[in-house]
Amino acid sequence: MTSAPSPAAPAPRAHRFVVPTLLIIGTILAVISIFAVFANRQVLNADNWAETSSQLLASPAIRTQVSDFLVDQVYSNVDVRGEVAGALPKRLAPLAGPAANGLRELAEKRTDKLLGRPRVQEAWKGANKITAEQFINIAEGNSKAVTAQGNAVVLNLDVILKELIQRLGLPRSLADKVPEGAGKIKVMSSSQISTIQSATNLLKSLALVLPVLAFGMLGLAVFLARDRRRHTLMVVGIDIVFAGVLVLIARNVLGNHIVNVLATTDAVRPAVEDVWSIGTRILQDVAQAMVIGGIPVIFAAWLAGPMRPAVAFRRSAAPWLRESAGWTYGVVAAIVLLVIAWGPIPATRMAIPVLIMIGLVIVGTEALRRQTALEFPDATVEGTRASFSSGATRARKAVFGPHGTTNGDRGHHAGEPMPDPVAQLERLSALHDTGVLTDDEFAAEKQVLVGKGLSA
Repeated sequence: MTSAPSPAAPAPRAHRFVVPTLLIIGTILAVISIFAVFANRQVLNADNWAETSSQLLASPAIRTQVSDFLVDQVYSNVDVRGEVAGALPKRLAPLAGPAANGLRELAEKRTDKLLGRPRVQEAWKGANKITAEQFINIAEGNSKAVTAQGNAVVLNLDVILKELIQRLGLPRSLADKVPEGAGKIKVMSSSQISTIQSATNLLKSLALVLPVLAFGMLGLAVFLARDRRRHTLMVVGIDIVFAGVLVLIARNVLGNHIVNVLATTDAVRPAVEDVWSIGTRILQDVAQAMVIGGIPVIFAAWLAGPMRPAVAFRRSAAPWLRESAGWTYGVVAAIVLLVIAWGPIPATRMAIPVLIMIGLVIVGTEALRRQTALEFPDATVEGTRASFSSGATRARKAVFGPHGTTNGDRGHHAGEPMPDPVAQLERLSALHDTGVLTDDEFAAEKQVLVGKGLSA
């Protein structure tokens, strides 16, 4: 008497709707989390802010605009024409105006060179780091000196401005006459502080919660997929890659739009383009990390699948995976260490992402060991070696023919004995029994032998 069907049959039908929903929501959250992580690293990390500012100053287009700003501040706050006129004889006083204008052009060129010097770049980086720390303290509500009703956040380039005056050969006393706020660039007004503080609290939460939710939903989708876990894992890998690629595309599209809006003239367009490219480099790094991280997931799902190369690999590796766990994990550890040493993406140089990567590699390796043990419990090292030897022989015959000749010379040569079909069939059966040949390969080779026997 047959047993009654299991009452749990309707569950997979529900999973057909739950799993795709989890995959879609997880992918959307993954996209948003990339932007959240970028904003958190770029805006709320003073070191990243200072490093980005150094990269900005290294851009010739941006350095030219900064030079123009500094020279404008000098000419706006110092009577350069009056100083030149005072240094000239009275009969040459009318030349003070042209001389001051000529000095302005020279000042812009010398300022550009000045900003390219290591000492000035360190001063620039230090000023930006101080500004970043000031901004972060205000944004996180940790600043006692500045409150929502206090002063604005500014980038203070006063040190660089005074050194510029000295480099231009102007009297040192003029540096003391420069107003206190001449070298300052407003970053944020006091009216924006309360808004920034609210946004900062939200941003810090999103940067932590969104990645956990995104990968949690994708992992839950794989768990609920049951008999379709391998297929779902493949989809998860594709979704992760898709999220990264989508952000990279969005970065380019948004960049073009923002540059078109902000670049009011062709002269400033290169500087604006460089600001966007450098300022969003961390966003690019995070998105690329998602793409590179999704590729191993896709490969793992493929390796566990029914494709002939994947099955052949599992069959060949089964003896070592089953019997030599130490050897297996030693090879995997060597590969992981090589990837960490290579450091293709910033995530491979950070502790938490590296630990997550190691954990996933261990889980994947153990899953592969269990799968091969179930699929090929009788696979042996000798059988694997025989498979390699047989494969090499078949490859040689495919190129040179069964008698060492090329494909064009294949066939039975007169005077040579015909191969025994029975012996060949027994050899095929032995290869099939040891797992060297699959069922399809055995059937195809057998059909060829039968056809040859009939034609003979």
